[in-house]
Amino acid sequence: MIRTLTNRRDFLRRSLAAVAPGVVISQTRQSPVVIVGAGLAGLRAAALLRQGGRPVVVLEARERSGGRVLTVRAPFDDGLTGEAGPIRIAGAHRAVLRAVREHGLTLVPFESSNGVPLDAEAARPAAPSALRADERGLNSRALIERYVGTLADSLAEPAATQASYDAWREYDRLTWPEWLLQRGASREAVRVMTQGGDSSGLSALYMLRQFAMLRTSSQLFKIAGGMDRLPHAMAAALGDVVRYQSAVVRISRAAGSLSIEYETGGRVERIAADRVVLTVPLPTLRHIEFRPRLSAAKEKAIAAPPYYPGVRILLQSRDRFWNRAGLNGSARTARAEIWDAGYDRQGPTRGLLGATTGVAFTGKTDAHSLAFGVDLVADAFPAIRSAFEKGIVHQWAQDRWSQGAFVAFAPGQMTALVPEIARPEDRVHFAGEHTSSWMGWMEGALESGERAAREILG
Repeated sequence: MIRTLTNRRDFLRRSLAAVAPGVVISQTRQSPVVIVGAGLAGLRAAALLRQGGRPVVVLEARERSGGRVLTVRAPFDDGLTGEAGPIRIAGAHRAVLRAVREHGLTLVPFESSNGVPLDAEAARPAAPSALRADERGLNSRALIERYVGTLADSLAEPAATQASYDAWREYDRLTWPEWLLQRGASREAVRVMTQGGDSSGLSALYMLRQFAMLRTSSQLFKIAGGMDRLPHAMAAALGDVVRYQSAVVRISRAAGSLSIEYETGGRVERIAADRVVLTVPLPTLRHIEFRPRLSAAKEKAIAAPPYYPGVRILLQSRDRFWNRAGLNGSARTARAEIWDAGYDRQGPTRGLLGATTGVAFTGKTDAHSLAFGVDLVADAFPAIRSAFEKGIVHQWAQDRWSQGAFVAFAPGQMTALVPEIARPEDRVHFAGEHTSSWMGWMEGALESGERAAREILG
């Protein structure tokens, strides 16, 4: 019997080490670790904690898992699916690739229908217009490479410490467009380099970190059948430890224990916890009451960062008119990034264009929002006006449990707040893309869940 138990411990330890280095197995019996949020961060933390021998309970306010990973199937025809949340995975995203393999899912290259990568639009030379003579003939990628130049090696390393952020303060002083102008770019070159997304308020450090970490990663992927297949598989593996429609409202801390109160079925229930892992977006976290309150530094870190509004537009067309015109369906305009969301569908000729914008849709009816979405896509593909059949507009800023698409740090905020956001405090741990170097990516959520599990098991 002793030999069997020892072998089991060894097996668990080896299994965990393969996916989350540094995890220590715990065999103690105690109150569960309560995880708030069944997005990728919460599901990953729960899986590793269970493998480490800890009881877990996951409380999710929505009726589904996945958080901001949301695949849209209705109302589209011919098996077309679009993504309201993340659309791509980079080859550098090790935690995502690992999780996809673990759950037996299939990756397909994220490319347009004619085999040209999505970002091929960036390889198209910019129009000469107001570019300086020395900038003409360069596409947006070449312009970025030119003005970014050589970066500190540390910027390309996902792992970051307080010392790292201290060393990066100079990058955090300006917005991304201001930093490019300071590097010598013309205003027209800055416009070309920032097309497809509004970066006017983003810290240059935010953009440089993303650029540096992905600089040598050229391949993009998506999950066959929909990105939501990953969180659904992860939640299914956890079973009934995930409690849906359970919105946490209060966390009370006493010596050595926690009490979590949550609303479910029109009533408030309470659960005792040994630890808690908070994985929900910061705007949602701001509505949870803490007794006693968190430290002033933690409260500031939670309250300050803004979120990118993130409007996703998905438009079904009666045919793939862009292919007939020799186009791959991808474009970056002053108002949106656009791509062919159904390039990998075989058979039926209907098409699906996706677009992301930060343009405000506030106050518009559903019909007006959809018409506005068609207008945005028509900036690049005018034929969508006549080919459009149906579609949806998803506004993450209006989503009750997200209130934004992803964290979008302004100048000065990353160096001042990011280390504090992720720091545990009195048996309370923090995870989610906003606590990771991979902000705005599925990788950030999964990586942060692994880190939170290590903090508890280690």
